[in-house]
Amino acid sequence: MKRALFQLALALAAIVATLAVLEGLLRLAGFSATPVQIQAGRQSDQRTLHVFEDQNFEPDPDLIWRPRPNQSVFNSQGFRGPELTPDKPAGTRRVFTVGDSNTLGWAGEDGPNWPGELSSLIARDRAGVSVVNAGVWGYASYQGLRRFTEVLAWQPDLVFVSFGSNDAHWVLQSDKDYDARTFRNTGPGRAIERFRLGELLLSALDRTPQPSALGPRVALDDYRANLREIIRRGRTKKVTVVLLTRPYNGPIASDTWWKNRGADYNTATSEIAAEMNVPMVDVYSYFKHLDEHFADESHFTAQGHKIAAAIIYDHVKGLFK
Repeated sequence: MKRALFQLALALAAIVATLAVLEGLLRLAGFSATPVQIQAGRQSDQRTLHVFEDQNFEPDPDLIWRPRPNQSVFNSQGFRGPELTPDKPAGTRRVFTVGDSNTLGWAGEDGPNWPGELSSLIARDRAGVSVVNAGVWGYASYQGLRRFTEVLAWQPDLVFVSFGSNDAHWVLQSDKDYDARTFRNTGPGRAIERFRLGELLLSALDRTPQPSALGPRVALDDYRANLREIIRRGRTKKVTVVLLTRPYNGPIASDTWWKNRGADYNTATSEIAAEMNVPMVDVYSYFKHLDEHFADESHFTAQGHKIAAAIIYDHVKGLFK
């Protein structure tokens, strides 16, 4: 019996050692699995290259990916800009912007972003208002709802919400379907996701079987539901939510291009604003024919960020009195 137990212990030790070596090799090689399948036909969605292989982000069981603390433009709290104190100082107000890449803005310490420009405009009129940029490259409203919920812990008074572009991207697996995977979202699944070997295993499971039908990252009805829930959760905390339509321009590249459905998501934004009686700024309409203020089909130039901030502030500055 003792010999059998000894042999079993040796075998387990060998397995653990082997797994440790493999884990170390994967880390040395910089392996990181793509947490969600996002192929659109033969064309890869930019999330593959720009987000999942970007060392500025890390996999997250709720958000799919989140900013790494103190990486790129993100501070230790995962936001762009100065650190916040845990408790909001008396007599001050906090404004958050929750959105995608056009909200987060360009990379670099001085990268243009409309929330930063908005902060400067507000500071000219009154003191004691901080604007916190909580945008994240690649986020859709699926992550936006969860990001907004995290933001509530920082006691915001007002939150701007801007999504719709990434929601409309056609993919083989929606964000909702990914999150519905039972094993990945169990305790054991989330535990092994912390390891590179676990990422490798879960990545293999994600690809078997492979979906064949294309669909949006966030279906239109789910997009509406996400906006409603953001507003509802904001109201329980007495937070004013301001919805923004998502600006974009340029031609439509193909039948599966997201801009075929972009107008539907902006229309849904307007409908939810009216239904839930919250302020909305139709940023899309202001920039609809101003191609010179776009660096590409859906991201502002530096001047575009300045103009957007001025438009947004002009519509909501009464809320800061």
